[in-house]
Amino acid sequence: MQKNWLLVPAFLLAAGLGAAMAGEISKDEFNRLRAVDKLLRSHISEMESQLKASPSLKKYMKEYEAAVPKAAPQPVADNEMAKLLAGARYVLMGDEHTTARSQANTVLVLKMMKAAKEPVTLVIEWVDISFQKEIDAFLAGKLPVKDLKTKISFDKLWGFSWADYAKILSAAKQLKVPVLLAERLKGTHSLSDRDSFITSTVAAHAKQNAGMRYLVVYGDYHILGPDHLSDKLAKAGLKPQLQLIGDAPEVYWKLLGKVKDPDKIGFAKLTDSIFYVVNGTPAERSLSYRNYLMKLLGYTKSDFEEWAGPADVKPQSGTSRSFDTLHRE
Repeated sequence: MQKNWLLVPAFLLAAGLGAAMAGEISKDEFNRLRAVDKLLRSHISEMESQLKASPSLKKYMKEYEAAVPKAAPQPVADNEMAKLLAGARYVLMGDEHTTARSQANTVLVLKMMKAAKEPVTLVIEWVDISFQKEIDAFLAGKLPVKDLKTKISFDKLWGFSWADYAKILSAAKQLKVPVLLAERLKGTHSLSDRDSFITSTVAAHAKQNAGMRYLVVYGDYHILGPDHLSDKLAKAGLKPQLQLIGDAPEVYWKLLGKVKDPDKIGFAKLTDSIFYVVNGTPAERSLSYRNYLMKLLGYTKSDFEEWAGPADVKPQSGTSRSFDTLHRE
């Protein structure tokens, strides 16, 4: 069977497709982006079927998705978000492991929290708890970043982009923010057990550090859901909380439908305590995850009947091209 390749017209490439164009997009472009994301998600579903997620993980994911507020999101300016974060005691932030903008947003939120006088501790998922001394040595300037990656077995235990995650540690060092490790990457533990252990670790630290504020950065699914991490922390008295999630594609589409301009989407209020932060468009996020799965499972471009690449996920203003017109036989 002849393959269909999702391609962008040459005149758009000549106009500089590599970077997102500022300005409002058309309805056709809105629909095209959604169609591209749908295609990418079909690739993801095909590959994820080989990974055979456990019933407990599927349940955990569904609980998170059900907990994402359905109310219309309200855009929040960066300066207003900064004020909220500066006054927050416990901030739980979702991390999208394959998306560089997610780690960049962690740095941004950390800086916003650090603007207040009260101290902040950063709690991260992606370094095993046994490496607390190595992290402390790096923060104290006693271990260079070029040696840290090996010292904490980053590739073996985490395996995502060191360049992106190292920026978080460098920011913590620059801002003089201590880092608390609460994850046991060397062993296998249920999601519920992990959330309980993180809670007890943070609670013990908070008991010894009166007035400490916390930025807890974990995968999005930990942030919302009954008896998930945020719920367990609250039950342990670690509240009030401000929660930031990025894995909420329908929130993005609602915002884009409202403001029209992708460059105007940043933070948005979902409830008084739950906020959305854009880690890229849904298509951009799906692309990064699709590419990660391809590398993990050994897929190539030729394994798919239709294809979408980096150029296809970039929002374009000033065009009324539909998804169908970007195809050729």
